[in-house]
Amino acid sequence: MDPSTLAVKMLEWETTQRAADALRAEIEAAVLEVGKTQTVGNVRATYSAGRKSYDYEAVVRAGMASNDPAEAETWWNVKDENTQRIEKIDWKAVCDTMRVTMDEIPVKSQPEPSVTLKLLA
Repeated sequence: MDPSTLAVKMLEWETTQRAADALRAEIEAAVLEVGKTQTVGNVRATYSAGRKSYDYEAVVRAGMASNDPAEAETWWNVKDENTQRIEKIDWKAVCDTMRVTMDEIPVKSQPEPSVTLKLLA
């Protein structure tokens, strides 16, 4: 494909993508309002209420700070029984300290080359 044809295709993609993005926003707003997944033909708009995140630490800390010494001690003991010490080795830092060059380090993995299109504005 010559550069002029590529430029025309890219500009065509920009126009089409902007229209698709506007349509997507309308659909997403409508599905949020309905509050449940919608499927029409081969298109599915999946509704998600969001994943909850629980503050377990707050409950345990409150238990450990209990005014009842026996209850506080139980919370402390159970917390200690469920505490793990994890050793983490920074392999890159070891190689850096030993002045290993990038040519000496084997490549573990490398994804296939790819191209991503996006609108800049």
